Amino acid sequence: SAPTTLLKHGREVFLVSRDNGVLRDLPGKRVIEGLSSYRKADWQVHPKEFVRRTIDCFTRPGAIQLVHEDAEQLEADHDVVRRLETAGLFDFEIICPQPPEKGAVVVVDPFSSGSLIAAGVLKRKLRLVMVFSDSAVVDAVGQLVAEGTAATPDVTITHDQRLPEEEGVQATIRSLQDLHCPIVSVVPGAETGVLLADQLASQMCMRCNPLELSLARRNKYLMGETVRAAGIRAVKQIKATEWGQVAAFLASWQPDPFIAVVKPIQSAGSDDVFKCTSVDEVQHAFDTINGAINNLGQTNEGVLVQEFLDGTEYVVDSVSRDGAHKVTAIWEYDKRSVNDANFVYFGMNLLSATSSAAQQLVDYSNAVLDALGIVNGPGHMEVKMCRDGPCLVEVGSRCHGGEGTWSLIADECVGYNQIDTTFDAYLRPEEFDRLPSAPTTLLKHGREVFLVAQQEGIIKSVPGIDKIRALRSFRKLEMSVQPGMLQRPTIDCFTRPGSVQLVHDDEAVVLEDYQAIRALEIDGLFEFKAE
Repeated sequence: SAPTTLLKHGREVFLVSRDNGVLRDLPGKRVIEGLSSYRKADWQVHPKEFVRRTIDCFTRPGAIQLVHEDAEQLEADHDVVRRLETAGLFDFEIICPQPPEKGAVVVVDPFSSGSLIAAGVLKRKLRLVMVFSDSAVVDAVGQLVAEGTAATPDVTITHDQRLPEEEGVQATIRSLQDLHCPIVSVVPGAETGVLLADQLASQMCMRCNPLELSLARRNKYLMGETVRAAGIRAVKQIKATEWGQVAAFLASWQPDPFIAVVKPIQSAGSDDVFKCTSVDEVQHAFDTINGAINNLGQTNEGVLVQEFLDGTEYVVDSVSRDGAHKVTAIWEYDKRSVNDANFVYFGMNLLSATSSAAQQLVDYSNAVLDALGIVNGPGHMEVKMCRDGPCLVEVGSRCHGGEGTWSLIADECVGYNQIDTTFDAYLRPEEFDRLPSAPTTLLKHGREVFLVAQQEGIIKSVPGIDKIRALRSFRKLEMSVQPGMLQRPTIDCFTRPGSVQLVHDDEAVVLEDYQAIRALEIDGLFEFKAE
């Protein structure tokens, strides 16, 4: 009346897609066909087709028939298929809610290098949607836009920060859905847009980074602790909202020699970063930062106190796609103490990834990206090379800032840049796959000079400009001040009078020109009006 004995064991697996998107390939198909219990597959989806998230029999991407003499082997193969559904079965070219026609890219806070991202959207003939995370952010950093990149968006939306967090996110999503055009990606343009971009991309089922680690990618304390929990070298630190917490930390730590770094938990551009050599200096820094409005227009809710990392500081810029990381540039910082500020950027030098130290940086960077869940999109990481190896200063899950002036150097010396590679990761996976894991060969040598003003006054003229333009390695000059404006001594990125991009075939020429500009800063760059 019924089969009481089975000759073999069998299962049919109804495949489940967890995403909507345009299919690029089925890499998991080859894995499934190699299973010892595999017998047959019925695929309902194919590359270049739009795949819908599975909700019923009609959105099922296929079915797999498994048969084997050993029940345990059958179960093991079934588990492999289920794991592949989570990661490895599908390779989506674009993850988006609806089939793309002329798709739209959402750029959250298109400031600094984000303005280049916005311009890049239009260059690629896509619709540009600018989302501002907060009207206060626009007032604080809205002027930080790369020269010549004023992009006119198809739509502008201002996220309402006055609403409860989830309610505000849903309101912004409804505004995006009301556009009635397919959204193909959501990208943060600046540090202030990272959290909202994560939330929008995740809830709209786009290619994104895991939401559970979103705060760790923005909050510098959580960032360090998350990296430490992954078994990776991280800075010794405490976050505090009251001075007593800091005092107790310092008493138990007792650094020798006494050097501590005090800075906001969330900020950018060396804003209010103090290097302290006594308890009194730490307390002064704590009182200055705690509760103040930072240069991103946000209130500092607490302070971070960290060990001082002694060593050369580097930048590792990267772009990731589904967990595959590509380092797009390695820069060596020139940071110095000047104008009573300890961490002033003077410039950065582009390096190839050929040395053992550079490879250490690449390996360390990839491990940190994994620990913080930066699996899709750009990463801008600052790392100190200490005596015991690399240690994270901080990382942003967004493109390198500085108004993107560095991209010219990367294009000429590396052959590509982080901003264009970000578009490839989201929209052109074949181009992303063609790139090396890190640039091991430089076509030319390049440096960016961050101009440093060491006097305060009303600018009468800038006679040094002509001398800079005459340098052999000169490529471009961007000034944020002009005659008639007040120039304050440079203490951070926000008081920087400008930047110069240098590129040449001969590394010695670049260094010579770099040093010439440094001499001009002392005498000859600015002429100030008499008081």
